[in-house]
Amino acid sequence: MLSRIVAGLLATCCSLLLVSCATMSPEECKVADWREVGQRDGQSGQALSHLQSRVEDCAKVGVNVNAQAYRAGRDLGLRSYCRLENAVPLGLNGGYYAGVCPPAIDGLFQQRFQLARSVYDLRNDVRSLDDRAESLERRLRETHHEEDRRLKEARTDDERKKVRKAMDDERRDIRNELSETDRRLRRKRDELRSAEYALGSLR
Repeated sequence: MLSRIVAGLLATCCSLLLVSCATMSPEECKVADWREVGQRDGQSGQALSHLQSRVEDCAKVGVNVNAQAYRAGRDLGLRSYCRLENAVPLGLNGGYYAGVCPPAIDGLFQQRFQLARSVYDLRNDVRSLDDRAESLERRLRETHHEEDRRLKEARTDDERKKVRKAMDDERRDIRNELSETDRRLRRKRDELRSAEYALGSLR
């Protein structure tokens, strides 16, 4: 079981790297083994429409793509990609599924991927809200030092009154936003627990 998970994670990492290098250089076009290129694209879950970007890249340097060899290689690569054990790592790593797997597996692959991807997205949401809450709490603490500094610079009672009013208003706004952030954070954590439970029940 562990080896399956590791294999899936490796496949996902390779997928992300390949997607980031979608374009082909003139040198790559000139020496390309189109069956191998297609196989790599299949292993990274690329849609067949990705072939068009290869054609356009290589047309710029007068190189014709062997579409038949590319498709044969892509079909071979998809056999490696379209395994149920790859769906969860793909989603947990923030990948994308282009619906490239055959009908016999597409539904289950899509279900597992979507559950895992929702966990990935919710974890990011929780992390972002945590960071925002920490930033607001830090800002709230800083307002007291800022108020002391501005009061020392004030020359009249009227100026000091305005400073206190402005800082009280700012603290109120910060507390309101912090309260709303905490509510959203609690909701997201509940959603995350539910998503992780649903994902865990698949394994």
